[in-house]
Amino acid sequence: MRMDGPGGPETVDLLVRHGHLLVMDDAETRIADGAVAIRGRTIVAAGPDAEIAARFRAAREIDARGAPVHPGLVETHLHASFHTYRCVVPDHMAEEAVFDAIEARFYNTVTDEEEELAVLLASLEMIRNGTTCFLEAGTVLAPEAAARAAQTVGIRAILGDTFIWDRPVGLQMGQATGDGARGVPSRLVRTPASREEALAALGGELRRNADPDALVTGHVAVLGLGTASEELLLAAKAAADAAGVVLNFHHAYSPADTAADRERYGKDPLLHLAEIGVLGRNVTLGHANHLTDAECEVLLATGTSLAWAPAASMVWGHGGSRHGRHAELWRRGLNVGLGSDSANWSNEFDLFRQANLAILATREGKEDRMALMPEEVLGMAIRGGARAAGMEDRIGTLTAGKRADLVIHTPDRPEAIPTGDPVRMLIGSARSRTVHTVIVDGRVILDGGRFPHLDEPALLRRIDAASHALLARMGVTVERNRVPPRRAV
Repeated sequence: MRMDGPGGPETVDLLVRHGHLLVMDDAETRIADGAVAIRGRTIVAAGPDAEIAARFRAAREIDARGAPVHPGLVETHLHASFHTYRCVVPDHMAEEAVFDAIEARFYNTVTDEEEELAVLLASLEMIRNGTTCFLEAGTVLAPEAAARAAQTVGIRAILGDTFIWDRPVGLQMGQATGDGARGVPSRLVRTPASREEALAALGGELRRNADPDALVTGHVAVLGLGTASEELLLAAKAAADAAGVVLNFHHAYSPADTAADRERYGKDPLLHLAEIGVLGRNVTLGHANHLTDAECEVLLATGTSLAWAPAASMVWGHGGSRHGRHAELWRRGLNVGLGSDSANWSNEFDLFRQANLAILATREGKEDRMALMPEEVLGMAIRGGARAAGMEDRIGTLTAGKRADLVIHTPDRPEAIPTGDPVRMLIGSARSRTVHTVIVDGRVILDGGRFPHLDEPALLRRIDAASHALLARMGVTVERNRVPPRRAV
């Protein structure tokens, strides 16, 4: 503890004052005129402004002017390197055609530098939209390039190894045929070609966790969707257990995925995974759109988390209001985080949008409006995300001892007026449009809408040029949608 004098105020680096604090603790504390004291990477105290201002003196103060202040949002299902071909897949392209037509070409063409630029773009967008941490889905070919991009922007990133799989023929992605066989995806030349290669690569990104203060850390990621043998899944779970991190993999995105896994195991897939010991509190399943009653009970019993990507499910007709059971499971106590997935599945990395869609999806067809509430989806985006990412001990609440990852909004937007309930305003009208200042690990990354340490316009021009060059080498053109003709009336 540092004092200016006997009995004087403590010295801190930053005071965020006069904010409407959404603490996101168990008591769902809100402080209408609150302040947060930050020293180094850490929150020292949060409470009423008069109390905090009397206790601390800071090198810098930020006046939130009554706007909401809350912990940073946590993105729990993200493919960070796809952003350079955002909006390329036309709406009339069949889901089962996308992998070979676009994604395989991308992976067999993209360079490390282009992946770095894609992650830069994704990171800039996430920070502007109030996301301060992301869990990457294990599909970046060059994790070191992704780490450089995250560190350049200043976002917290949790990376996985590249495409951990040993039976890529299992990749359904909607490719099931009438007899239950799957199409064989194009070979990705920079991914493991055997179980031995996958096991050798497994856990490589965990080396980043040796530094307890690292902004970029590692977790264990397996691609999933039928692409991993039981041996590989069990090895991944053992690695995650030993390292104290999450095991993250895709599961039950489409009906084809669940049908193939049920055929493979001879029972509901999650029942089998629970029996062999793959599930648990440190496991996060991406999507999980199609679940049986028995699988829901298994999830609750094991404490497994779900990463729900509403837009990415709804755009292809999977999950959302029709099939997904995420809201029901959340109400029953299961941990659920939110995700944006990827370009062409969601097209924007904005968890406020995902939170809003989650509410609308669960209210469709209901007359009592008693589906998900704004407080619940904000909880998914923050505390639910922190747990799903394996970071609940470090981020997710504005409480002393947590890392200083927080978002300060502005009252100077029409969507924020009239001032009323701040959570309903954030989810229902303002969303990410009022994000003004973002702090990550105690550092001001976005300052009044600007990145003080970056030439953002120059970066965006460079990324755009690289995107066009990449698409040209892939042999992919931006095709117009085939809009169905309208009938004359």
